[in-house]
Amino acid sequence: MKKIIFVAILALGFAFTASAQTPVFQKGSKVGNVGIGFGSYGLPIEVAYSQGIKNNIFDVKGLNFGVGGYLGFRTYSEDYELYNYPDVGYRYTEFIIGPRAHLNYTFVKNLEVYSGIMLGWNISSSSSYGNWDSSHYEPESHGGFYFSWFAGARYYFNPKWAVYVETGYGIAYGTIGVSHKF
Repeated sequence: MKKIIFVAILALGFAFTASAQTPVFQKGSKVGNVGIGFGSYGLPIEVAYSQGIKNNIFDVKGLNFGVGGYLGFRTYSEDYELYNYPDVGYRYTEFIIGPRAHLNYTFVKNLEVYSGIMLGWNISSSSSYGNWDSSHYEPESHGGFYFSWFAGARYYFNPKWAVYVETGYGIAYGTIGVSHKF
């Protein structure tokens, strides 16, 4: 029990120390991200933009609110070697686009964490290629409303440039990339 209390006191002390940091992302901040996804088919690429709207949300010093936009793209193909039909398969392409809203918090100098939601649209298409026989399935395009939760961290190695990592599900389960503060 004493260990649990000790760890809780250390965590609270860290939280109060961390909250004293100057926020990296705040009202008026404008940040663009470009990243490459992992944990998904193909080579997912995403571009996102965020702008700080309001500081100290819920009266928590340094917890800041931002909004922005997101565009993700990936394409990949699946090859099938069926009987005497080489070089046949399907090609898939997917776009995800939509607005995002998020909360940002600076824990330690130059390191911010953020989490938010995205409401958008998924635009996907698929097509077959090769010399299929008459029995193959012709894929259809699809898409529709898209909802996603995301969380990430961004570390600024100078006042304008940062590296970031993000998880959730945009165009991939995870993304790593660079950010630029305008």
